[in-house]
Amino acid sequence: MSALTFSKTAAAVGMIGLLGVLTPASAHEGHHHANAGEMEASPQVYVKAPPPPETLGRPFELMDHNGQTVTNASYTGKWLLIFFGFAGCREACPTGLVSMQAALDVLGEEAERVQPLFVDVSMEEPDITGLAQFVSNFHPRLVGLTGTRAQTFATVRDFKIRREYAMASYSTKETGPRINHTTYLYLVDPSGVTRAYFDHTLEPERMALAMRLNMKRRRVSQ
Repeated sequence: MSALTFSKTAAAVGMIGLLGVLTPASAHEGHHHANAGEMEASPQVYVKAPPPPETLGRPFELMDHNGQTVTNASYTGKWLLIFFGFAGCREACPTGLVSMQAALDVLGEEAERVQPLFVDVSMEEPDITGLAQFVSNFHPRLVGLTGTRAQTFATVRDFKIRREYAMASYSTKETGPRINHTTYLYLVDPSGVTRAYFDHTLEPERMALAMRLNMKRRRVSQ
């Protein structure tokens, strides 16, 4: 690939990543995305830029929905597409996991290079049966992950996941406590570096394109 083509690919990856993350509904802890009206009414509002993808995440150790201990090394050679939520969620989590499944479907055969993961951040006593039942509703290769409070907290901290317990449920479909949480999908390359993150409502075609460009970019750089 020529230097010019590579630079265009890199630029496209960056643009899609920005379009995917600059949304108001699912900001990271400490980030506020003001719309145009807010900026006009309050010119002194400070808007902090989203963190670079590569600053998010570290090697993890959790337990999958089959009760097996897993780490990044358990998925050697795979890209990881990770969504954080809780099994009792009936709003953002199903939406995000349906978007994940649709994006992988768009990727076609290339999706075999991607391992989809759902990390339960409820920090309750691990419910392997409930987690397995929840993830079975989505992509057939989706793996549910949970862990001890210490393991879960470490993963939440490393990916800078916002997680707040609400006093009451807002939907009659919810079970258990409601947790307001970050709703990004994180794309992690085989070396463990986070390359992009996408809002859970991003169109599957755009998400798949960003994943494809990131995978192509890594092949070229090797």
